[in-house]
Amino acid sequence: MIDLTLKRITQLLPPTLPWSAIHVAGTNGKGSVCAYLSTSLTAAGLLVGRFTSPHLIDRWDCISINNAPIARATFVAAENAVLETNARLRLHATEFELLTATAFEVFTRAGVQVGVVEVGLGGRQDATNALRPENVLVSVVTRVGLDHQGFLGGTLAAIAGEKAGITKRGVPLVVDADNPADVVEVVRGVVARAEGGEVVLAAPEMEADAREGCTITTPAFGTLRFPKLLPGAFQPHNLACAVNALSAIAPRFPQLTGRGIVAAVANTKWPGRLEHLEFPGGGKVLVDGAHNPQAQRELRKYLDGHVRAGRKVWWVLAVTKGKDVAGMVEELVAEGDAVVATRFGKVDGMPWITAVQTSDIAECVKQEKMEVEDCVEAVRSACRKAKEEGAAVVVAGSLYLVGDLHRYLRGRETEDQVTA
Repeated sequence: MIDLTLKRITQLLPPTLPWSAIHVAGTNGKGSVCAYLSTSLTAAGLLVGRFTSPHLIDRWDCISINNAPIARATFVAAENAVLETNARLRLHATEFELLTATAFEVFTRAGVQVGVVEVGLGGRQDATNALRPENVLVSVVTRVGLDHQGFLGGTLAAIAGEKAGITKRGVPLVVDADNPADVVEVVRGVVARAEGGEVVLAAPEMEADAREGCTITTPAFGTLRFPKLLPGAFQPHNLACAVNALSAIAPRFPQLTGRGIVAAVANTKWPGRLEHLEFPGGGKVLVDGAHNPQAQRELRKYLDGHVRAGRKVWWVLAVTKGKDVAGMVEELVAEGDAVVATRFGKVDGMPWITAVQTSDIAECVKQEKMEVEDCVEAVRSACRKAKEEGAAVVVAGSLYLVGDLHRYLRGRETEDQVTA
C-alpha cells in the first residue's frame, strides 16, 4: 500500500546519518542523473552509494556502492536490522519505507561519503525525504510530467509542487530549464517559502547535431564539452542537471575536476533505458522502460531517428495496471507497425505491482497484433516476424518487462558458462 507520510520512516532511521546526500526528484530523467552523479563522484575517488527504484533484476540491485550493485548478503543483513526496528517499534512501515531505510543502512555500514538518492514517488511526502537538511548537499528536480496523478495532482503545477517539496533550508536546488515556465515558477515558489538555497537553472548548449554531444557551462568547471553521453535527445538536459549539481558541491570536494567528469560521463551506463540487447537467435532488440507519455515520446523520437530507417517495427508491449494503455499505444505505434501484447511476471518486493491483461493492450491496437502471455516467448515471436520482414524489434511499456528480459538473458549467460 502506498501511504505518503514521513512519520514511520523518520522513526526507522537513526537520529543522524554519517554521510551526505544528493537528492534527485522529477518525473523523467532521475535515474540517468543519478547515474551521471554516482559515476562522476566515484571516478573522483569518493566512496559513493546510489539508491534508485525500482530494481531492474534483483530486489537489491537498486542499491549500489561505487556503481556496483550490492551483494544479496549485504542487503539481507541491513534489511534484517531495519525489520527488527520496524517490529520493535510496531511501525507497520510500507515496503518502500523499509527499502529506503535498508538503503540508508547499507550506506552507513559501507561508510560512504556521498549517497545519491532518487525519490520514489513525488518528493514532499516520499520516504527518501526523511533526509535531514544537514545531510543534503544539493537537490535536483528533473523534467516534470504527468504521472501518478492520483497521488500527486492532475496538473503539472501540482506535480511540480510535490517534486520541489524535497527542498531543504539553505540547500541549493538545480532544476531542469527544459521544464515549462510555470513549472519553474512553482519550483521557485516552493524554494522561497522553504527558505531554500539558490535555484540553479540547468541547460546545455546543444551541438548542431545532438548526436555529436553537448556543451555545459557551470561556475565551478567553466565550459565543458561532452562528446559522449547516454543515448536520447533528452540526455543533454539530464546531464546539465548532474553537472550543475556537481558544480554546486565542488567547493566541498576539490577532487572533482572538469576533465574527470567528462571522462566519467563517457563511461556512464544506465541499463533498461534505450538499451540495445542481443536476443539469442533474434538479433538486436531495443528495450526501454518508458511508462508515461513524456518518456514514450522520447522513445519514439529516438526510434525514428536512430532505428527505424523506414522499416516496420514489431513492438513487444506490457503495461502496469493503472497506466494509460490506449495513450501508450497511440504514442508509440506508428501506422504499419505491429504489436505483440504480453505481460511481465511478479515483481519481487512489490506485490501490488501487476501487469494488465494482454487483451487490454490488443484491443487498443488497430494494426497487426498478437497476444503472447510469456514475455520471453513474446520477444521470440516478434524477432521471428521481424526477421522475415526486415523489421526492427522494440520492447517497451514497463521497466518490469525489461527486467524480466534481463533476468532471462542473465540465466542464459550462466547456462553458457556452465556448459562451456
